[in-house]
Amino acid sequence: MIWKKLSSFPAQRIVGNYDIEFWAIRENKIWHQGRKLTNANPETFEIFENQNFIARDQSFIYHGWSRLPKIDRDSFTKIGVYWKDKNSVYFEHETSLKILKDSDAKTFRYLGGSYGADDHSAWYYGSKIKSCINSASLMVVKNNELYAKDDNIVYFDGKALDGVDASQWSILNTDLYSSDGKNVYFSERKLPRVDIKSWQHIYKTWSKDKNHVFHMNFIEKDILPETFDKNQAIKIYERN
Repeated sequence: MIWKKLSSFPAQRIVGNYDIEFWAIRENKIWHQGRKLTNANPETFEIFENQNFIARDQSFIYHGWSRLPKIDRDSFTKIGVYWKDKNSVYFEHETSLKILKDSDAKTFRYLGGSYGADDHSAWYYGSKIKSCINSASLMVVKNNELYAKDDNIVYFDGKALDGVDASQWSILNTDLYSSDGKNVYFSERKLPRVDIKSWQHIYKTWSKDKNHVFHMNFIEKDILPETFDKNQAIKIYERN
């Protein structure tokens, strides 16, 4: 984890895309996007590596032009897509650092993708996964960080797969489809009335069984499964 003094950057400034000046030292003051941070110390002011909003001086953490006195400056660090100090865990939204309510900084671990968990709760992209009651067992699925699973539940994009048997679940031949041997899921949504034995993925978000053609998790009532194939799916995809 690298902090670098703003004074060491060329012209004592950091310019991002579209010539946005994120940080600068002018008139012996710190500026963020054209706004002066009156009380920040330019001599000790540091930017966290590759971050346009996270900074600190000898006393405080800053997010943009907001000074955050409740964050412990010396223990504050990045952990995956999350941040933590000795007291709490945080997630960065565009305009703020949001504290993860009731998070346990001592047991918090970054799992991969946007998942994180402590011994009591789990989060996805900074939002608590309310259905996760076995956070200590939660793990991100290898090679696909949109999925995670604990002892009882599988999650896609932070959402639980309804009625899934986690012990039998696996990803199918395309990343958006999975099955536990009883049901087929498109992302976190169960395909209705699917015949698992005859189900097959056709193309992108199209699949079928002996009775139905599915687009994502919806039954296409006007398409016959007997004649539906990859060429037809491609034509529909290109037409839309």
